[in-house]
Amino acid sequence: MWPGCDKMKPAMNNFATDSITAPTAPPEEAIAEINGLRDKLSQANHRYYVLDDPDISDDEYDALMRRLIALETAHPDLITPDSPTQRVGARLEGAFPEAAHRLPMLSLQDVRGDDELSEWEKRIRRHLHLPEETVIDYVCEPKIDGLAIALTYENGQFTRGLTRGDGTRGEDITANLRTVPSIPWRLRLDPVPPLFEARGEVYLPRSEFEKMNERQAAEGKPLFANPRNAGAGSVRQKDPSVTASRPLVFAAYALGAFEGLEIKTQTELLQTLRSAGFRVNPSSKLAHGLDEARAFIEHWREERHRVDYATDGVVVKVNGFSLQNELGFVGRNPRWACAFKFPPEEAVTRVLDIGVNVGRTGALTPLAHFEPVEVAGTTVSKATLHNEDEMRRKDVRIGDRVLIRKAGEIIPEVVKVLVEERDGSEREFVFPTACPVCGGDVLRPEGEAVTRCINAECPAQLERLLEHFVARGAMNIDRIGEKLIKQLVAAKLVRDVADVFALAKEQLLGLERMAEKSAQNVMDSVEGAKTPPLSRLIYALGIRHVGARTAELLAERFGTLDALVAAPLEEIAGVHDVGPVAGATLRAWLDEEHNRHVLDKLRRAGVQPVEGEKTAAADSPLAGKSFVFTGALSMPRPEAEALVKRLGARVAGSVSKKTDYVVAGADAGSKAERARELGVTILSEEEFAALISPAADNEPGA
Repeated sequence: MWPGCDKMKPAMNNFATDSITAPTAPPEEAIAEINGLRDKLSQANHRYYVLDDPDISDDEYDALMRRLIALETAHPDLITPDSPTQRVGARLEGAFPEAAHRLPMLSLQDVRGDDELSEWEKRIRRHLHLPEETVIDYVCEPKIDGLAIALTYENGQFTRGLTRGDGTRGEDITANLRTVPSIPWRLRLDPVPPLFEARGEVYLPRSEFEKMNERQAAEGKPLFANPRNAGAGSVRQKDPSVTASRPLVFAAYALGAFEGLEIKTQTELLQTLRSAGFRVNPSSKLAHGLDEARAFIEHWREERHRVDYATDGVVVKVNGFSLQNELGFVGRNPRWACAFKFPPEEAVTRVLDIGVNVGRTGALTPLAHFEPVEVAGTTVSKATLHNEDEMRRKDVRIGDRVLIRKAGEIIPEVVKVLVEERDGSEREFVFPTACPVCGGDVLRPEGEAVTRCINAECPAQLERLLEHFVARGAMNIDRIGEKLIKQLVAAKLVRDVADVFALAKEQLLGLERMAEKSAQNVMDSVEGAKTPPLSRLIYALGIRHVGARTAELLAERFGTLDALVAAPLEEIAGVHDVGPVAGATLRAWLDEEHNRHVLDKLRRAGVQPVEGEKTAAADSPLAGKSFVFTGALSMPRPEAEALVKRLGARVAGSVSKKTDYVVAGADAGSKAERARELGVTILSEEEFAALISPAADNEPGA
């Protein structure tokens, strides 16, 4: 199999070690032959990796590649970045750089069971004011369980590949993605659009996953957990040649930002992706009404076990783009699409023991350890029991036979105890009255289900907090991992998160198995993390109830860390979507002397967060107002939404009594009608521009 897993290594590495006689063809003839060879190899790759229909043999492919390498060796000035011989780049040093998505990469709403699917369509009908007899067309396709990425093409040339990341920013893994054979380097469209962003999943086929684990086992190396993790890990290797050696596949299913194309339906979009040269799931189907979508889902309930990729459900999308635009979004989910999730696979095993894990906020979480059993394609040996009440409710005991499943085919959980199989040897687990790590006092506040260690110096809490602090979505200190954290805490080199930035290279070199280069890499990684976005620093501090989204809202509202520290509780809790619980927890955290000391240490260590984009002052005419956009606008909708957010307003996806303004462009539909029914002010683009002009003039930096 010429471009199979054994030949998914870099082209130059495959052939350069062989004896190649350099041709003596004149440059003019060499140019023509090189171009012809590149075209033939690109066509061969497309037929093999995208169409699954190879038209040349292994030997023919190898001969073409050898000849191209020979010509490029003799004429190095004719080598171009898009040559098939240049699929592999240099090894990356340090963390993957990040970049912003032109349009957010949103997630899909999960639906489970027919009732939730029916309710999803009812919400669509209510939003569009469609009667029951109106049939809605949907596009259905199996949901491939891989790593979501976005590929940008400028004037037809592949220029950048990003992971989903947090939806607004992702990691730039372009060099690795260039090694994936099913990702075309140039679009096969004519005319070529100036901008084209293909979105889809990079995944590892199940058959190749099994082969990889067979090789790992034969070499005495650890096995990969599942195809998704193995695929995601493969595409995030620092060395592109490692990625190139893994048989990864890319399947496209969506477009992000694009220019120069007229696409009116999801089916047209998929056909455009095929025409552009991408692999598109051949199992996608147009369903005329929800009954046909249900039939597709039922077919794939069993069919999913027979395909060569991991899938845990079916994606259902409204076909018409005009309806998609009218439906819009709610939060980070499009109203016009959902992911129907299949019930997770289940298995029976025995509880060998129950332990307790201490988290970064001191939470004591019971953890069941099982006889290893395979569930949904992976081996499971433990699962959280969440808290003492949940453990008691399910009556899980040591020695019990239990039914377990993987929620979403990812997270293992205990479904129930097989009480009828008990023989009397089972033992109840006694929840600890002291922290199992530090021996400190524990407390379960009234009204809460979680027991917590209240010792601020508990090493387990510190380890979990440090793991959170250095994570990619937080401070992104990628050279500090779990093992190093344990060493740093045990050696008392780090007593709080700020101490990470006070580490000296000499201290690191004193740790076991820490070489000179590794120590320098850690120091470089720490130094590179000193200017995080303000939202990430807030999130990294590990404050209860302050997740990534809440941190973003706080950074937008207050702009600087000093402003947040000085803000009264009422102002923090009053931030839209923050609320009293998170506000009170954050204010209490900021008032605690130890935490203020940590913030001061971070400042003195040179940590200077990039200031957030502070929203308009309270006296702005748009502060607190709610906007809904509908119809075709001359200004790109994301740009209009970002503008009003900067001026202190909120953007909603649907019209309600709380809506202040509906901005209606050309062909405004049901949202404008709904606004008229509720008496909400409707603005034309000209009126919208006149409204925002005074506020924009007062915007910081205007």
